[in-house]
Amino acid sequence: MSRMTAGKRHAQELEALELSNAGHSIDVIAERLDISARTAARRVRAALQRIPAQEADTLRRQSEARFNGWMRRANVLLATEDLSIQDTVKVLGLLLSLERERVQLYGLRLPSAVVVQHELGPGTQDLGLTTVPGVHR
Repeated sequence: MSRMTAGKRHAQELEALELSNAGHSIDVIAERLDISARTAARRVRAALQRIPAQEADTLRRQSEARFNGWMRRANVLLATEDLSIQDTVKVLGLLLSLERERVQLYGLRLPSAVVVQHELGPGTQDLGLTTVPGVHR
């Protein structure tokens, strides 16, 4: 396997940052650049580190505002009383994915396991929304 030259890596970092600024998730960036999600996150962080601090903070705030908007819309869906359990699981999965992407802006990770319970009258039901322990996306 050949190593990537500094020039090619820099170009990939810029492309990753452009995709991120356009609102694409780390998974989509990885797919488009044919790299792992972990490498895609590193490329975005490296590109952010190359730009002036004030501009990087502005980009992070813009991205966080975008994620927050999507999360607000998902929470509105969760507040819908006629939402099926299956749709609730999908929305919760979306929220978890959005939160994972949002915390990556700051180089953080979510816990490796999440269990969600949904109240149904007198009892609760496990919705089965979990992540695999030790796996971070």
